Amino acid sequence: MAAGGLPADLGIAAAAFVGTNIDNTMVTMAMVAGAPVERAHRIAVGQVVGFVVLVAVAAAGAIVLFEFSTAVVGLLGLVPIAIGVKGLLGLAREPSPPDGGAGGGRRRRSRAADRAVGRSLTAAALVTIGAGGDNLAAYIPLFRVGGATNVVAIVAVFALGEVAVTAAVLSGGRHPKARQLMDRLGAVAVPVLLCCIGVLVMVEAGTFSLL
Repeated sequence: MAAGGLPADLGIAAAAFVGTNIDNTMVTMAMVAGAPVERAHRIAVGQVVGFVVLVAVAAAGAIVLFEFSTAVVGLLGLVPIAIGVKGLLGLAREPSPPDGGAGGGRRRRSRAADRAVGRSLTAAALVTIGAGGDNLAAYIPLFRVGGATNVVAIVAVFALGEVAVTAAVLSGGRHPKARQLMDRLGAVAVPVLLCCIGVLVMVEAGTFSLL
């Protein structure tokens, strides 16, 4: 890989991980902040599952020398868009309950968050995969060039990075200020953010040129 040997390769792997996971971290953190507290770990686990799937696909692509078209991979952006639209439709179907005071308001917000985020582990995994076009583009060359030692080292860097991301997601998403912000924005904030992420993925990949 890099001329500087394994240390340089580790640096490249770390840079690739950071550069391709900022969006995933932010959107998953928003999902945690907008969902009931007891679902935080499910969302975090879903993000990990999605990332493992991306790494496995990248490794498989490197092994079989498969070339991913960037524009085609950008179609993954349809996944967070679909989840976001589903969440918005779910919110639109939420009935207006009779006035139940503060307790009724909290219950309604909880139901709204459930509708907006959906099945948290599954939704988080699908969102991570859907936003992973840049992950595949960066990881396949890393796995393709270099021997087994380099691949093991890269996977170790990714594993450490994912531990850090999970800690950041749980810490940031469960922070009182983050939850207060999401409470002010309303349950609609998460599905709108998912739609924006999906569109951004497709724009960056040049997917709309296929239309």
